[in-house]
Amino acid sequence: MKRYLLITLAFLLMLPVAASAQWYLFPGGRHAKDSTSAKTSDNVFVPLGHEGEVVIPEEIPAARVSLILPLKSTGTPNSNFLDFYSGVLMAANSLSTSEKPIQLSVYDSTVGMPNISDLENSDLIIGPVSYEDVQRILPRAKGKYIVSPLDPKVADLTDRNNVIQAPSGWEAQVDELVRWVGSDRRGGDIIVLLQSADERDGEMTSRMALKLGESGIPYDISSTPSSFEGRAKGTCRFIVASEKDEFCSSVVREIALMNIRGSRNAVYSTSRIRSLGDLEVESLHAASAHIAATYYADPGDAKVKRFDQQYKALFKGDPGQWVYQGYDLMNYFGTILAENSSISADILTSRNWKGLQTDFKFDESGKTNTAVRRLLYNTNNTISLVR
Repeated sequence: MKRYLLITLAFLLMLPVAASAQWYLFPGGRHAKDSTSAKTSDNVFVPLGHEGEVVIPEEIPAARVSLILPLKSTGTPNSNFLDFYSGVLMAANSLSTSEKPIQLSVYDSTVGMPNISDLENSDLIIGPVSYEDVQRILPRAKGKYIVSPLDPKVADLTDRNNVIQAPSGWEAQVDELVRWVGSDRRGGDIIVLLQSADERDGEMTSRMALKLGESGIPYDISSTPSSFEGRAKGTCRFIVASEKDEFCSSVVREIALMNIRGSRNAVYSTSRIRSLGDLEVESLHAASAHIAATYYADPGDAKVKRFDQQYKALFKGDPGQWVYQGYDLMNYFGTILAENSSISADILTSRNWKGLQTDFKFDESGKTNTAVRRLLYNTNNTISLVR
């Protein structure tokens, strides 16, 4: 019966979205419909009894989750956020129990923001997506926790508001790179901080230099990797600390060629070099790239394989980054909500979690995720997730 319900979910998700529509993907009580609301759907997840019958107790203490996404329901739906939504739905369905069913209300932020009355009973608010929309929703949330699912800039709002920054930012990636260099460093190695000649004292470079100094790791600063060719008795470890795409691509290619010529070099970088359009992935492998990334789903991981099979059975396609992101967020925060009456900073700081593509490790404030993944680009064109 559960499989039947999930297939129904997949079928209904393929239907056109309407701003005033309510999709009852799982059995449950229907709620009064406000034709002026920005709400897109209201899904109630309830447990199944014996023989597949639906069990609906008179009083179900449901966990109420509000999801706010720019779905573009009045035009051509945004496929990325529909993928995100499908991941949230799969997590919500797997988390629902007879003791704690989940009521998921979905709002299209391109139509309008939910009213105060829509949010006042929410146990958890995921979204909106953009920095500007998060700012707009704050007065309506009335102090409830808002989970920012994607925009790193929202981290600026965490100090003064109950805003949780779910994706880790570049600062966490820099800190992890310094720890990684420190653990890899051996006698005879040289550490080089790479930045372009016209780029001094940038924000990333300053933080990298500060963290290297605090760790007691000696380093040089240069813009030309080839000037260090043959100088290291061990490995020359280059840390890319530039915000210029052309420079980043150039130095990675240069280091890749040095390795092809027989030198022992390695590149350390934040995830920005993974998204450079003019940088070949072959160069990342040849340069022995060590990348600190916020997102990465290991295709060889048993949990990822199992999820992929479930997703393919439902949607007849492969899940992408947006599906994983929606699933991981809902799975992490939904699990906490299922075990506690509410979300709190104390709970988040004590609850680390490894998701399909995203990990969660919150700082002392309980508002900023600092977890990143270490990706190693091997010379055999594979990627290893370094634990």
